[in-house]
Amino acid sequence: MITAAELEERILTSPFHRWLGLRVVSVSPEELRLSATWREEWENGTTARVTHGGILAALLDLAADWALVASQGTPAPTIDFTTHFLRAAAPGDLLVVARPVKLGRSLTVAEAEVLDGAGKQVAVGRGTYASFAPSTTTEGPRS
Repeated sequence: MITAAELEERILTSPFHRWLGLRVVSVSPEELRLSATWREEWENGTTARVTHGGILAALLDLAADWALVASQGTPAPTIDFTTHFLRAAAPGDLLVVARPVKLGRSLTVAEAEVLDGAGKQVAVGRGTYASFAPSTTTEGPRS
């Protein structure tokens, strides 16, 4: 089982993830919790100063993928991801909670939710990811 510190170190190798201010709050094979530190650049350009939907979608997808790392040990490329925006996210740090739904040999499904500082859902998403199960064949390479 990967620890929160080990997973955070892996996550923060990405400059984008560092820019998002990601921190691992907790991790288990069943659930990953990340915090994301709000920054002015997240604003969507309106007078309401709400967080841009692209930031929310990115948080959902990357948390779901890293939840799979916690469960399976390796990242899984996103094949498809659906996002539902439920309410505006006012300026403030966010919590992202992700869970594997189905761990498969070739396809895996995970879901995530973004919560604001009051604990209200602002967005939810579910994705399909490519899994790379070890080969079960014993034959060598074909020539």
